[in-house]
Amino acid sequence: MEASTASPAAGAAGAIVAALARAGTRLVFGVPGGGPNLDVVGAAEAAGLRFVLAHGETAATIMAATSADLTGAAGAVVVTRGPGLASAVNGIAHAALDRLPVVVIADTVADTRISHQRIDQEALGRSVAKAAVTVSGPRAAARAVATALGAPPGPVIANMDDGAANQDGPPRVENGVESQTLRAAQDAATRAGLAILAEALRGARRPVVLLGTGAIPRTAAVRDALGGRGIPALHTYRACGVLPDSGAEAAGLVTGGTMEWPLLSAADLIVGLGVDEAEMIPARWDYAARTILVSEPGAPPAHGWFTGATELTMPIDDALGVLAAGTGGTIEWPPDAGRAARADAARRLAAAAVAAPGRLTPQQVVATARACAPPETIATVDAGAHMLVAMPLWDVPHPKMLLTSSGLATMGYALPAAIAAALCLPQIQGLPQTQGAPRVPVLAFTGDGGLGMTLGEIETAVRLSLRVIVIVFNDAALSLIKIKQKPAGHGGEEAVRYRPTSFAAAAAAMGAAGAAVTSERELAAALTDALARPGPTVIDAHVDPAGYPAVMDLSRGQAGRRSVPGISRANQVTQVKERVQ
Repeated sequence: MEASTASPAAGAAGAIVAALARAGTRLVFGVPGGGPNLDVVGAAEAAGLRFVLAHGETAATIMAATSADLTGAAGAVVVTRGPGLASAVNGIAHAALDRLPVVVIADTVADTRISHQRIDQEALGRSVAKAAVTVSGPRAAARAVATALGAPPGPVIANMDDGAANQDGPPRVENGVESQTLRAAQDAATRAGLAILAEALRGARRPVVLLGTGAIPRTAAVRDALGGRGIPALHTYRACGVLPDSGAEAAGLVTGGTMEWPLLSAADLIVGLGVDEAEMIPARWDYAARTILVSEPGAPPAHGWFTGATELTMPIDDALGVLAAGTGGTIEWPPDAGRAARADAARRLAAAAVAAPGRLTPQQVVATARACAPPETIATVDAGAHMLVAMPLWDVPHPKMLLTSSGLATMGYALPAAIAAALCLPQIQGLPQTQGAPRVPVLAFTGDGGLGMTLGEIETAVRLSLRVIVIVFNDAALSLIKIKQKPAGHGGEEAVRYRPTSFAAAAAAMGAAGAAVTSERELAAALTDALARPGPTVIDAHVDPAGYPAVMDLSRGQAGRRSVPGISRANQVTQVKERVQ
């Protein structure tokens, strides 16, 4: 480290670390190269920030993004120039679509005569990040961090270059007249929006609320406004827990699929609070009910996805005040319509469970884990067929306790995210403590494909002595892709199937505990042991993928379009209208 402190980027390195520290960042992840970014690692250590070495740049960037998600401070990741930044792109794209503030600190090639490892890093960055900037000193560093945190938050690539002093210009001075004009326009938009929302609610008898990412900071207000009102509320993946899943109004998930069809097809008004269109899968929004979307000023617009929706830009708290005041008429939803819809979705998923002897169904894996793990467990979920089971069946009492890559839906998310969550536990408010240390377990649900992409990060969890429990749905296949594969023309088995792999043995080789399970009893025993163990555990669950096609049909296909006991009267009205048309 002593040799690196004299390198040309030392000034920029100290500046970016100081800017991050002032903004509340406490962890820096990354895979340093042999160049000037070692100065960033040294500067972080000197400033009291912890550097966490990962095995890959995408995993490190996902760790930084998860840190930002859980703490609210900017995430930070160090990558080397050229291949390091290129390797981080998938993680940067994840942070961009989930609106997470991450500062990606990258080396540059200082000598313009050298082409080795030189790529156009600013152009590469602009294709996926919120901004790509050159950092040469304190002002540029502060702007990079502020840009990442500014609404809407997102990743910023900070290319370190002390030689670019001329880019470290004076700070922007806000024009007072412009600021007043903007505030006046926002106030006018709020007044108009409140009138539109109040008028729509006065005529509504079967309203449904959609809760998205933007509602998370307003969790307490949402609970006050909707609790006991009898209005069902659907959550996006990222908003899970804004209303506790045990509550009467919590109706399950909204993804753009068909699991939410029973409620939305019966509604006469749909009100979205803080829903980002990046949270929804590509599908037609063809519900007959009027749709009103409320977003905070500066939030990403939802245009283009919710066909025919009315978009209102105003504080969500103001919209909640209108919702709390009621509809002005009688709510026609049956009692506990939200709970009934969610319970029926769980029953349909359970009915789709099929497994040969000596194998587990994915539903059994999730249900057993939920029964064994404490309510406050933080769970991360990788993309894949298992996600369609894990997300709707894992109950949470609060937001940010069930994490997935929502916008990008990238594989290789769950394990890095779980590592970051375990490291961030001391910074997360309201968690149960044991003698000053968090006792909250972190559990990662991943498929064999996703774990194969990040297998080396098991060593990271071992090295850091993190109590991370990894449950891998092991069926030696890309099961979600296999469902979409046609019998001819799509490559056959060789395109989607792996050789059998013992992830328990691989975990043991890296110093983690490993267990292979084929029954609920074995899984429960393995989880009990893992919860009592201070370090990481990999539970290799041998699952049967036979039920995945039915799960896919329930979540995204026609099987999801069916009436639900408990809201049948509203559905019958809608179905009669459809038959007449």
